[in-house]
Amino acid sequence: MNIKQLEAFLLVAELRNFTRTAGQLGMSQPAVSFQIKALEEELGVTLLERNEKKVLLTEAGRLLYPEIKQMVRHYRKIRAMVNELQDLKSGHLLLGATGMPAECLLPIFIGGFREQYPGFRISMQVGNSAAVARWLQDREIDLGILGTATGGEDIEYHPWLEDELVFIVPSWHPWAGNSISLEELTREPLIIREAGSGTRQALEAKLAEHNINVEHFPGLLELGSNQSVVQAVRAGLGTAAVSRRAARDALKTGKVARVNIPGLQIRCYLYLAWPRQVSNGPSTAIFKSFLMDRELCRRLLGEAD
Repeated sequence: MNIKQLEAFLLVAELRNFTRTAGQLGMSQPAVSFQIKALEEELGVTLLERNEKKVLLTEAGRLLYPEIKQMVRHYRKIRAMVNELQDLKSGHLLLGATGMPAECLLPIFIGGFREQYPGFRISMQVGNSAAVARWLQDREIDLGILGTATGGEDIEYHPWLEDELVFIVPSWHPWAGNSISLEELTREPLIIREAGSGTRQALEAKLAEHNINVEHFPGLLELGSNQSVVQAVRAGLGTAAVSRRAARDALKTGKVARVNIPGLQIRCYLYLAWPRQVSNGPSTAIFKSFLMDRELCRRLLGEAD
């Protein structure tokens, strides 16, 4: 059984005419008859009744017609996917990400991916979690990486990498490297991400467990990126909870220092997200599989640390 036999059967069944089928397939009429006969012999049933005036489906033909049609449909889908995979050297992916993964992680992963697909193009939009979710809902991007899994039932979320929020202060601050209480924390101005940020949502949720909200702090500064938050802390404008990965370089170089607050450990996930009701093209599917390879993630992040 081969695809030419199946396609010939379907077209004859639809047109009820061997001559017209041969014309559409670019074959001779005897060649079409040969394909049908070979299929019938392989299946051990008669599929078509032929006479001088018309072609009719037998009972077996009527039973098998929808199944064969589905087989051909799957085959054509597979061929289309294979053709696109072979053209991945010119593939294009629209990606949306929040600040931390866009700044600290995705350059590493995109670099590793392009070692395998050097001509693959990726366009990336950067915004907070609410913006990335909105882009997914509006089909402006193919794949999103964000810090919260809230954003609509029509978005599929998959936990990707675990993250941790750490409290930081300027390196000269009396709290630097020390442990403080929650009460002490609320005596210092707080630097925080804007509304819609996954980092802010995680922080506010944790503070709420201790009946604390951002209004308890003597001052509040809202900024639009992790790096602007780190720089504001470095400048002595207050304390902040930021992604450990986003603060890594500043911590290593001593530009800021970590503060330990017992009972206020904040662990969260970064999520991969994509539109639920939209079929992923091969470009999106391959890049998504690349990101979801746990061993690969550990290797790439280990090289980066």
